[in-house]
Amino acid sequence: MDLATTPGIPPPEGQESHFHEPYNSLQTGTVIAFGITYFIATVFLALRYFQAAKLIKKIEIDLITITISYGVALVYFVTMVSLMNYGWGKHMWNVNLQDLMEFNKGLLINTLTYLICPCITKMAILSVLFQINPAKTYRCLVVAVAVTIFAYTLTLCIITGGPCNPLHAGTTACLENVALSQAVLNIASDLTVIAIPIPTIHGLHFSAKQKVTVGCLLALGSGVIICSIARLPYVLLLSKTTDTTYTEAILGVWSLVEVNLGIICACAMRFKRLIAMYLPRLSLFSSRSHSTAKLTEDISGNRFQPKNNRGQHSYQLHSIQDGRDDAFVDTKNISVHRSFEMAEERTQVYHRDNDSADQILV
Repeated sequence: MDLATTPGIPPPEGQESHFHEPYNSLQTGTVIAFGITYFIATVFLALRYFQAAKLIKKIEIDLITITISYGVALVYFVTMVSLMNYGWGKHMWNVNLQDLMEFNKGLLINTLTYLICPCITKMAILSVLFQINPAKTYRCLVVAVAVTIFAYTLTLCIITGGPCNPLHAGTTACLENVALSQAVLNIASDLTVIAIPIPTIHGLHFSAKQKVTVGCLLALGSGVIICSIARLPYVLLLSKTTDTTYTEAILGVWSLVEVNLGIICACAMRFKRLIAMYLPRLSLFSSRSHSTAKLTEDISGNRFQPKNNRGQHSYQLHSIQDGRDDAFVDTKNISVHRSFEMAEERTQVYHRDNDSADQILV
């Protein structure tokens, strides 16, 4: 049997095998999807470095971790392009057995890089969440989630490189089980990361607008859950189709978008200072500036009024007699003095070294 002329599966009725056709629409779309999302990820990462150098004056651990994830995402794409030369994105009947052997050799590193990349991104997000609340229970929970994500990722990597190694015969079903397990665990960990900061945000003395804004910023870090859910049906389809090279490529498009979107979201959730500095009119992070401006306007316009019972006011009336009878006192000489004693209330937020909830969230 000539491996170079034998297709992976027989072509459907009415079709013929074409082993050397140019890139099809799925392969081209894969490159375009990566190019767009990776470019955006590059811009966001560059903004994070600008913020670190210009505003924060230091490189934080989450930025280092995101940079590593950024590099792994590029490796993932390079391995995918390499696989396109051996059938990735083509229908199985258009791939010969010789190319399929090379395809399986490159599939191992491709699978491992995808397993690792979301794990690294989640570690960056969790390093941010760890800082927003110094409570021991909260931090133990964050660490426990991080350890769990690391443990299941390491386990899946060991299984993929061992008993499910695509270089071994008969490992297709095993790899499909790894893909399904990773997809389910990925969705579960995304939901957990979203849920962790909710009690802390709820307990902060923020306005409703600020709480919603903070919640959205933190939820951005796990916005990749949309891609995780979207790729799940294709993971389930792998066990039911023989056209694996084509189905895996569709799955790969969602995976590329997922890893790049994870980098984008992990960067965006730390853009508080950047936006507050260069886009202050958005006023998403603090209502204090509005309060101060309104207070100044009221005072300058002599319309300042206490809004509740905390303020105390008093009136002092002084009459100037000038030796004249009380009945002939000129009302223009009566002066009214108004004084207020205002109770000042401050909201204390969590502080730990230079990384506090105020610096990160508000």
